[in-house]
Amino acid sequence: MARKAARKRALLGCTVLLAVALLVSADQTLNQDSIKGEGFSLGVEKFQDYASTQDKAQQGKRLYLDALQMLEASSIKVNQRVFIKQHSSLARSFLSDELQKQKGILPTALRLVTQGFMSFFKSTQATTPTSTSTSSTRKEGQDAQEPAKAPITAKQHRDPMIAKAMELLQSAGYEYENDDALFTLANIHYHGQYKAKRDLDQAFDMFATLADRSGNATAQQIIGFMYSTGLGNVVGRDEAKAVLYTTFAAWGNDTAAELTLGYKYMLGIGTKKSCQDSVVYYKRAADKAHAMFLNGPPLGRTMPPIKVRLTDSEGGTYGAGASGPASPLKEPPSRDIKDFIEFHRYIADGDSPQARVASYQLGIIFYTGNAESTTIPRDYQKAGRYLKRVAELFYSSKTHTSVEAQQAGFTAALLGKMYWRGEGFDVDEEQALKWFQKGVALDNPMALNALGTMYTRGAAGLPIDHARAIDYFKRAADQKHADAMVNMGLIYLTDPKLHIKAFQYFRDAAMVQNFQAIYQLGEMYYHGLGVVKKCDEAARYYKYVAERGDWGDTLFPDSYEAYQAGDVEYAAIGYLQAAERGHEIGQSNFAWILDRELPTSHYLTALTSPSRTALAAISESALVSLGTPSRLLEMALVYWTRSANQGDVDARVKMGDYYFTGIGTEVDFKKATACYQVAAEVESSAMAMWNLGWMHENGVGVAKDYHLAKRWYDRSLSTNDGALLPVTLSLAKLNARYIWSYLTGGETGSDVGSFWSLNGKASSDTSGDVTHGGEKRVKDSGNSKGGAGSGAGEAGNKKPWDLDETSEEGIKQWRNQRQAAEDGGGGEFDETDPFQYQRKRQAGEEDDDDYLEDEDDTLESLVIIGLCMVVGYLMYVRQFRFANNNNNQQGRNNNNDQNNQNNNNNQAPVVEGMPGDPNAPGRFAYYAAGG
Repeated sequence: MARKAARKRALLGCTVLLAVALLVSADQTLNQDSIKGEGFSLGVEKFQDYASTQDKAQQGKRLYLDALQMLEASSIKVNQRVFIKQHSSLARSFLSDELQKQKGILPTALRLVTQGFMSFFKSTQATTPTSTSTSSTRKEGQDAQEPAKAPITAKQHRDPMIAKAMELLQSAGYEYENDDALFTLANIHYHGQYKAKRDLDQAFDMFATLADRSGNATAQQIIGFMYSTGLGNVVGRDEAKAVLYTTFAAWGNDTAAELTLGYKYMLGIGTKKSCQDSVVYYKRAADKAHAMFLNGPPLGRTMPPIKVRLTDSEGGTYGAGASGPASPLKEPPSRDIKDFIEFHRYIADGDSPQARVASYQLGIIFYTGNAESTTIPRDYQKAGRYLKRVAELFYSSKTHTSVEAQQAGFTAALLGKMYWRGEGFDVDEEQALKWFQKGVALDNPMALNALGTMYTRGAAGLPIDHARAIDYFKRAADQKHADAMVNMGLIYLTDPKLHIKAFQYFRDAAMVQNFQAIYQLGEMYYHGLGVVKKCDEAARYYKYVAERGDWGDTLFPDSYEAYQAGDVEYAAIGYLQAAERGHEIGQSNFAWILDRELPTSHYLTALTSPSRTALAAISESALVSLGTPSRLLEMALVYWTRSANQGDVDARVKMGDYYFTGIGTEVDFKKATACYQVAAEVESSAMAMWNLGWMHENGVGVAKDYHLAKRWYDRSLSTNDGALLPVTLSLAKLNARYIWSYLTGGETGSDVGSFWSLNGKASSDTSGDVTHGGEKRVKDSGNSKGGAGSGAGEAGNKKPWDLDETSEEGIKQWRNQRQAAEDGGGGEFDETDPFQYQRKRQAGEEDDDDYLEDEDDTLESLVIIGLCMVVGYLMYVRQFRFANNNNNQQGRNNNNDQNNQNNNNNQAPVVEGMPGDPNAPGRFAYYAAGG
């Protein structure tokens, strides 16, 4: 029984276990079926989403392509914009083309009156929305980067086809998330393309949407630019966000962002100053520029045209004869290159030597596109035609001068280069070799270098012969040909023991601004090859390479074209972008555009509207759409400062002017004096020297000292002969004021003997010792006679009386009295001491003689005005008599001229020197290097 019961229990247990197993198995089966069903359902949904996304993308692309077709079919082109031509630009154009060609008193007076008239009656309609729409500033704290959740309603364009295209782009960009469509529409609003109204607010929103949605590097760079400048009052200036967005763009391989960050880190703008970070970004941009140069045709890619400085068309920031250091331009450069070209085309039709020279000059101009400070489109066909004409005239003649042989050698080398690169001719290596050999026969360094390059590559069927190539390179390098010196440097660079020799070749080639040599110098300083590692030097060289090798970037030519057309708003935005990237010319041009709107930039505005302020003038300009008036004035000062720190001497003087008059900042005579001091002593600006003389004469920002005023006036004249008239009038006024102050017991700042004994020559010899505040640098003269250690009591070696030293003793006496008064808190007050007098006035002490000074100033002004009128009358009489003498002499020579006219008819007119003549010092190697 017991066994039977045990078997029953065992059987029951097995049955229970089997039932449990069956239940578990059934449950697992149901779960797997459920999972399979859910997985299938999820896969179907994903496929449907993917298909929907693909359909959406395809639909957006179709809308984008349809919009592009409409834009291309429209009669309005992408580079056409709506703008109001600025009256100041019209006035400048009129004066430049007509009035400034005239000489004499009456034409000059007419020029001044016309410009003052144009400035006084300048229309205030420039701020109307016809030029551009002024966007309201975003409220502080508003999240400007949040992408638009709903499409922005596009403003109606007057052209139906353009309006329809913009609607399609808007729909494709927002509804179907097509990035290309949104980017195109953003550019239309940002640049005002297709004659659309510029809307920086909408452009910002679209670029911000792109930056957030797809990380578009160009959009991120523009957002950073707008945060850095506050352009259009769309957002407030925020350097932190500007650096953030620009950094994202730079790591997205945007070259403009790399240049911007390199410049910001170099100077510490909006971030901590860091040379290590700066050189990284500049190196990235320079590497791309150098790679693009090497990837061009044989002998390297042709360098971009020169960047035009707007002030060059006026002869400089302060006009011809007054701008620049030391010896400024006497006359503004040629304003109409078309006249120059037409004149030389007329001369080139012939077989005379003048025709050969004219053809040579035209060939160079059309090949390089550079003429003085302006540029023209390159025309290789015309260049080849004129250069071949030069070669034909040379080889058809039996006798040649050395200059003709030099020009023929360069012509042959340039023709070989054009055949090898396919510029104006079909690519023909055999023809290139033939012309190079002709150039080598004339010992032309460019031909020698090119033939050596052919041997290194085995071009034109030549065998690869490195030894022969090095020989050609060496011969060309001995003639200081830049490209040949670079090739020699690259050869020496392969041997670590010869890095110093390579550095010497690169340095010599960089002296003529050879692109590849400057890049190699940056590499050597960055990696420490043959030289000590120098971060600042490497960054400086990389900066030049990145800025110079801007192939494909049309920012500068587009801005210049817009400025010439009168669209100063578009030009200002373009130059502002270049300025943020660190281009010195961009900084100068943007500040110049703003400065031209100020009343101080016009001759007669201060007389016709004495109460007209800079803030009021800029408020009436169309440029106010770029920012608030006060902000624009601040920006003008900022970019004058940045330009000055990169070596523009006139920008330094402008800084002083702004601090002196309180434009964009508070009036600060000390800072103005410091700017003039640097421009005068370090950069040799005659304008700054004259300003310092005036400040010393009137005691503005410095102590009144007629002695130092005369010294600065004399130095200004010795630096720039063109300052004769203003310096003469200033010295006449200074002499009158000195006599009056001496007779009435006023302050002069120096003794009588010291003032009258100084002449221009003596003053110019010692003017280098003048420093701020009337002090003088004491030069080391250990072996000078009569020094501090010499026996003053010995009659035989007694030091002669020195007027400068006597004045220095007076200055020391003033300084000692001031120090004694400051240390002791007392001391006797001396009215003739300018330091004590100014301290008394600053302390608020009353002066009983103030009313007497007012009377003296009035009488003094009348005397000065009388002297100026006398001097002006004498100069006019002198000019009148000189003109009569010239007329009489011309009348006596008319018969001789008539007799000689027939003999001269067969002679072609003398050809003037070509702007940018390659035979000029420092230019030949530039052209030979492919610049």
